[in-house]
Amino acid sequence: MATLGKLATRHSRSLIAALAVAVFLPAAGYAAGEPWAGKITPLTKGAFPDIPPFEGEFRFGWSDIEAARAKAIFDKKGDKYVVDVSGGTSGLARTLWSLDATHHAEFYVDTLRPTAFDQVEKYAKRTITTRGEFRPDGFWRHRESKPGKPEKWKKIKIEPIWDMVAGMFFVRSQRLADGDKVVINLYPGDSAFFTEISVLKHEKITIDGKAHDAIKLEFKPQRITRKDGKFGLEPHGKFKRGVVWLSDDKYRMPLRAEVDIFIGYVFGELANVRFQDGSTLP
Repeated sequence: MATLGKLATRHSRSLIAALAVAVFLPAAGYAAGEPWAGKITPLTKGAFPDIPPFEGEFRFGWSDIEAARAKAIFDKKGDKYVVDVSGGTSGLARTLWSLDATHHAEFYVDTLRPTAFDQVEKYAKRTITTRGEFRPDGFWRHRESKPGKPEKWKKIKIEPIWDMVAGMFFVRSQRLADGDKVVINLYPGDSAFFTEISVLKHEKITIDGKAHDAIKLEFKPQRITRKDGKFGLEPHGKFKRGVVWLSDDKYRMPLRAEVDIFIGYVFGELANVRFQDGSTLP
């Protein structure tokens, strides 16, 4: 059983981290001649109202076995939105895989375009620090693992590109009618992914015995690779299928996310939320 747990943890840990931070201009330059590049959604913030500041808590795990918790704070400061997430593994999962992580992200209120993010992952024997900066000349990333050799700043020559948090808010702002599709390039922390998000349907979902109206989205990420000066796409080796449910109300809060893997599925789920005005989800 312990061996099985370690195996599941090894193949799902990056997915849990991605969910914890935790769900566009026409393609130009780097891949203008690629057929998939023409699918990128135009860089226009949708008309759906912005979400008010809130504090929330999420739980994560695999096959409905809770393995981690995270707290998220979303606030507005001047012309930017700011998101801070912190959490870590718990219970039996922590004995198999120790992780404490923080994620800080900032993006503009009027366009939802990202400006910077910082992520720190503290494992039992190493700490990985990642910073991304969206500069006038493009997206730059610095990633350092301790113990390990220091890395230099690296320019990611892919445009347009979003970090996970700003990308999620951009998707949330869109119409999201049944059959709609949003296509964006995402950078979770170590690689860029061409990601197609499709609206499957509007349905009911039950969490902690409470039914919620929800929008069901399917996401399909493909890794963006570069070989011999040309960009291409590769399947994501750990994903079979990914689904996200947003609350179908004025908040459009992430309610639940699931990623199918070879041994079941990894999930993230809203445990509780309170908005700045004291209200909660309907």
